[in-house]
Amino acid sequence: MNTDGFVDSPIDSTPIYWALGGSGPLLVLCDGFACDGFIWPYLIDDLLAHFTILRWHYRGHGNSKPLRNPDAVRVEDLCVDLDHLLTHLNLEKGIFAGHSMGVQVILQFFGMFPERVRALIPMCGTYKRPLDTFHNNDRLAQLLPHIDRAVDFAPDQLQALWNTFAPNRLNFLLAGRTSEINAKFARRQDFQPYLEHVASLDIRFFVSMLKELSNHSAEHILESVNVPTLIIAGEHDSFTPLSRSHEMNEMIDESELVIVPGGTHIAPLELPDLVNTSVEKFLKHHGLWPDEIESTSPVGRVAVP
Repeated sequence: MNTDGFVDSPIDSTPIYWALGGSGPLLVLCDGFACDGFIWPYLIDDLLAHFTILRWHYRGHGNSKPLRNPDAVRVEDLCVDLDHLLTHLNLEKGIFAGHSMGVQVILQFFGMFPERVRALIPMCGTYKRPLDTFHNNDRLAQLLPHIDRAVDFAPDQLQALWNTFAPNRLNFLLAGRTSEINAKFARRQDFQPYLEHVASLDIRFFVSMLKELSNHSAEHILESVNVPTLIIAGEHDSFTPLSRSHEMNEMIDESELVIVPGGTHIAPLELPDLVNTSVEKFLKHHGLWPDEIESTSPVGRVAVP
């Protein structure tokens, strides 16, 4: 049996998709930008027997519906949606894991709703302006205004190119011609859903949200983080360089840093045993394993789709 559904956002009534499964303490999974959960299967497999796991899709992503207010694409808007979703499901406090943009989401969420957070697990992400360090330079940030104008000028033509380009990029990546993923570890079946989802997005929405994301910073929040924090970073992550994880580790007092050898931006898929073991050790060390804290789940054990 699966438990899933929709809740209307308090911002603009956009229907937000959620899926809940397992039993025990609450673990909330926050995706990266343009993702709908592709990064989490191995972590879910390991933890579903011990935790209530909440997956959800950001507004305009995955099973969630298109935005009713196209301007509501800030990281803060996503956090308001998540807070409302937790209230809707009668879930009060949990452990929050975020991948890529999900790192900014969970840090911002802590800044806005700290009473809901037991612990943070940022994975392969940055705390501020990701385009400034994409591939270790700011070229994408400089190009973004030009991309924005091009999309305004010829949206249909660029949408057609976008729909074709993203899925076909898989062969290039798996051939090891870039450093974006580790072709020795990456599995086609794990990575393909991401590219298919990216290709399905409206390019105007994609660029609009990317502009907001590129300007977001949670740097001012880091010094106030007072919950256990496990930072997981890929050694060769070219999307969010390792230096950003070191900076987070220095600025968050109660934080630990695990570097995945040979890992890239999709380290949880490339070396899942190492990532999952690190998460388990961290949770047990801080008394966050289900034998040690009271469950916040209103449901019995079910599978998370």
